[in-house]
Amino acid sequence: MPRQVTIEPLTIESFRPYGDVIQLEGNKNVVLANQGTAKRVNYVAKLENLREASGPALQNARPNMCIFSSAPRPTVGSRFEVKLLERHPYSSQVFMPIFQHGVRNTNPDEPCYLVIVAENGADDKPDLNTIRAFAASSTQGINYKANSWHSPMVTIGQRVNFVVLVWENGVALQDCDEAPISPVVIDLSPSFKGLSKL
Repeated sequence: MPRQVTIEPLTIESFRPYGDVIQLEGNKNVVLANQGTAKRVNYVAKLENLREASGPALQNARPNMCIFSSAPRPTVGSRFEVKLLERHPYSSQVFMPIFQHGVRNTNPDEPCYLVIVAENGADDKPDLNTIRAFAASSTQGINYKANSWHSPMVTIGQRVNFVVLVWENGVALQDCDEAPISPVVIDLSPSFKGLSKL
């Protein structure tokens, strides 16, 4: 029987072992900007390119700011099955949702994507005993720490567009290391109310 995990709300504190939550709410270092017409939160994410510190054996990488337009993943009722995790050994990776024409308008505070993470095991593979899943809304971005195991992007119920920032050099295993895993079933029902239960 597959391991089962219940989804949790995404908060700054709960996600801290894996990276940063990029959001206005809950940040303590808010300052006013633009003659008092804007709120600014400085240093919301620790951006990392570890290749430079790892020595000359690694090819230099460039920051790649790109757009992901992620189609919704299939679910079985209120469950989603994870079969693969990945990590970026030498780079952090930012995902920030953006609005684009053609994406249906929904409540921005309702969850629209999953953030699935696990700690590294003694065998240098994902430790499935530590796997966690978080429900994220379109007002929340994430920044995975370098070398943090996570699922490829999972959106639920609708297409979600993201601005992504990651350092890449075109060497496959330096840019992205993938690990097939024994299936893990995520129970989405606590956060994604519109899904039917089977």
